[in-house]
Amino acid sequence: MTNRSGAAVAEYALVFAILGAALTFGALALGTAVTDSVDRPVECAAATASTNVDC
Repeated sequence: MTNRSGAAVAEYALVFAILGAALTFGALALGTAVTDSVDRPVECAAATASTNVDC
């Protein structure tokens, strides 16, 4: 019987690293989407007020 605890720890570390990267990129994408959806109405309101154009 061999000791595989080091291999198991390495596998868990790899899984956690992949999950962490996925969560990070997902959060960045969500943040960009939210920022874009908030900026669009603000820019539209500013353009409507200054140029009397309907969005």
